[in-house]
Amino acid sequence: MVRITSAKLIKKKRSVFYRISAWLHLWLGLISGIVVVIVSLTGAALTFEEEWRYLFQPYQHAESQGRSFLPPSVLADSVKKAYHLPGVSAVMYRGKDRSAVVPWYRDRANLLVNYVDPYTGKALYSQRLNDDFFRIMIVGHYELWLPRKIGKPIVAYSTLIFVITLITGMVLWWPKKWTKRSRNQSFLIRFKASFKRLNYDLHNVLGFYSLVVALVLALTGIVYGMEWFNNAVYWTASGGKKAEFTRVMSDTTLTPLNDQVEEDLLYARLQKTQVNLEDEHATIGYPRGESGTWTLTVNPKPGTRYLETTQQFEQHSLKLLQADIPYARANGGEQAMRINYDLHVGSIGGITTKIIAFLVCMISASLPITGLIIWLGKKKKAKEKAVS
Repeated sequence: MVRITSAKLIKKKRSVFYRISAWLHLWLGLISGIVVVIVSLTGAALTFEEEWRYLFQPYQHAESQGRSFLPPSVLADSVKKAYHLPGVSAVMYRGKDRSAVVPWYRDRANLLVNYVDPYTGKALYSQRLNDDFFRIMIVGHYELWLPRKIGKPIVAYSTLIFVITLITGMVLWWPKKWTKRSRNQSFLIRFKASFKRLNYDLHNVLGFYSLVVALVLALTGIVYGMEWFNNAVYWTASGGKKAEFTRVMSDTTLTPLNDQVEEDLLYARLQKTQVNLEDEHATIGYPRGESGTWTLTVNPKPGTRYLETTQQFEQHSLKLLQADIPYARANGGEQAMRINYDLHVGSIGGITTKIIAFLVCMISASLPITGLIIWLGKKKKAKEKAVS
């Protein structure tokens, strides 16, 4: 008798948990649906950004023909002269047979991206960043093309809601009994079935297969959208430590080095290291203002960011002020922050994980749509039943 009562109690609790999950899945999905669709589609568009640029933008290319890279001052002067600019913000070397990028940043609305041949110094192309297709996609992905203070939290909390719908969806997907029929319904899409059944399978089955990757993409996105979540991830991964940020500034009382170009000195210093500029990416960032610093960023694994390191130097003396700890020696929180971008965009494992990320983005965009169709069908059926 006790066993029967306990079994009924467990069954009742499961039923209540299922109904709560169904309610949350429905209404949270309806609330966040349009945002999830936009964020997923823009994310899919951004997945192969570098590949599309290299394929369709001829100014991304430069032929070495056995020549070496020119120093950054030459590339900067070429861009300033060609496009009548008062200055540049950085010189970015992107490897063999790739053009260098020399941006000019005046303010958020006026950022020019300039491409130059690193072997000849010839200016190749200039574009306002805000006119670039992929920049438009990034703004939509991050803040829905709304003012940042409005759009950013909408995207972040809609993504958090999406995480909850994924988890509740798993609860709804889980078969009550594992039979051959339930396995077929849970794991297979019946393409020859009716539209109603096909739509249900596309929502149910694809949602299951994409669950883990969709959670990774969503959670790593929330890291960028919510400061408290970012801090929580860092604290957890580092074993209870808080992220520390130290801003370094140049000594405004110093004077420039005599007859020497600071960026070229940094470039010469870079050449003396084990960095291979034909295989690695390197960026020399110019100081902003009298107290700004030079930055030297090296990425030994282009296409990802987690191994990227940055050094900051005093503006005039070029004294090293601050340097990143190598990834392997950083604490767990720092490692989590550095690898977060590569997990979010799917670049962590090269083209294979990018393809997976793209497919999951497309599936994620479809889930609110197929879910809405399921809900409208049930609503219509309930209405017809009430009339009859």
